[in-house]
Amino acid sequence: MKKLASLILALVLVLSLSCAIAEKPYEGQTLTVSNFAFNGELLQKNIYDPFMEMTGCEIVVDAAGNAQRVTKITESPEDYDVVVIGDMFVKQLMNEGVIDTIDTSKLTNLEGIYESARAPMGAEYGPAYTFNRLGIVYDSAYCDVEIKSFADLWNPELEDSIAIPDMTATTGPMFYFAVAETFGLVPGVDDEAIFAKLAELKPNVVNTYTSANNTITMLNQGEISVAVLLDYSYTTAKNANPDYIWIDPVEGSFAAYNMINLIAGSDVKDLATEFINYYISYDVQLAEALDGVDSPVRTDVVLTPEQSANFTYGEEMVAGLKFVDWNIITENQAKWIEMWNSTFSVK
Repeated sequence: MKKLASLILALVLVLSLSCAIAEKPYEGQTLTVSNFAFNGELLQKNIYDPFMEMTGCEIVVDAAGNAQRVTKITESPEDYDVVVIGDMFVKQLMNEGVIDTIDTSKLTNLEGIYESARAPMGAEYGPAYTFNRLGIVYDSAYCDVEIKSFADLWNPELEDSIAIPDMTATTGPMFYFAVAETFGLVPGVDDEAIFAKLAELKPNVVNTYTSANNTITMLNQGEISVAVLLDYSYTTAKNANPDYIWIDPVEGSFAAYNMINLIAGSDVKDLATEFINYYISYDVQLAEALDGVDSPVRTDVVLTPEQSANFTYGEEMVAGLKFVDWNIITENQAKWIEMWNSTFSVK
């Protein structure tokens, strides 16, 4: 009888151990993630901590500016497993050969997101986890000019008042396409004319930024009263000052994706793929939206008008987004950066 009881106890222990292993299949593995520094505490709460608890892995985050992260990953791809970054920089990393393909059959959450977000860079690459749209933010306490259009930025009354994204920033090419649209021009064809319009804007421009955080600080300190920003940056700015107003320009909403991809050569590819799948899960998408971090790409995340204010949210808005052509950008960006620096390097 005692032997039978011992056998049963041993079996229970084995089953318990097996269940523990099954529940946390990545115990002891480390996942290194390159991500934005923006909203780091909320990312920790909504994504990193729950994922580590669920899988048993350890997550190491390398948070820095986009351009800096591209350089670091390109130089040492073996140090990373996953990159969370804007589409402009995904394209750069793809061109450098450091983005890996992904087995999308393992992304069980993929069908829950908008079709346009499932594979923005091709069927073999990672999904977008949020949309960002470009708009204009102004401080109503200091800006008396009525702004409805990108064209209004050229108003002489806005001299020394505006911040616009640098061509090397995520939003730079988006703004370039918006300027072209505003004046009936075509990027890659009418570049001289587009830069002529940008030169006309120069007296109004205080700063061409690479950091949205610094631009919000400039707004808060009264150094500028108008900024061209992405919607998620406005959400942060609005929390600091209710006088800030968001404008969706009449030319339409130029948009970009933030995406999540595998880094080539990762030795924890299964874990990294699971992390990507988790990033587009309902729980994560809802939590990030409720905390004002990111617009959801999941179609089943339902938000109230207050919760979705200033987000790129809902089928109608998503269907109307205008996306830049990355083939044109890839072919011309080096030239555009040179022309941009020539235009804005000297005030």
